[in-house]
Amino acid sequence: MSREMIRKRINWPIAVFICIPVLIVSVDAVVLIGEALQTEGQKAIRLAKESNSRKENFTVQQYLYSTVYQRKRNGEAISILGWRATPENRKGAPIAVEFSYQDSSGDHHPTWDVSLDSGVVTPKNEAALELSWH
Repeated sequence: MSREMIRKRINWPIAVFICIPVLIVSVDAVVLIGEALQTEGQKAIRLAKESNSRKENFTVQQYLYSTVYQRKRNGEAISILGWRATPENRKGAPIAVEFSYQDSSGDHHPTWDVSLDSGVVTPKNEAALELSWH
């Protein structure tokens, strides 16, 4: 009985040192494949969401959650239409990415130009400038 317990203890670390790295590599592969399968529009929206906001250490998406989404949770009459990407027909042209919502002061459509080649996100209008760091 004690030999079996010793054998199990010896094999357990080996299994851990093999299984955990294989699991990590598998998860990384799934993430990379998932990103590769995204459309250009989805990639542009992700870049716009992850770009720097005017609040330090916040992305645009985090800033929206701390402002627009929070106001909606607090009971304000806000209708969030969400993100939309409009790609140009030309190869390499920037993709227009828009976040739309409506509140008591009207419709809001912050829009950014996203270049997938360089990863640069540029605000296109005043509403986007109010959200982004530039």
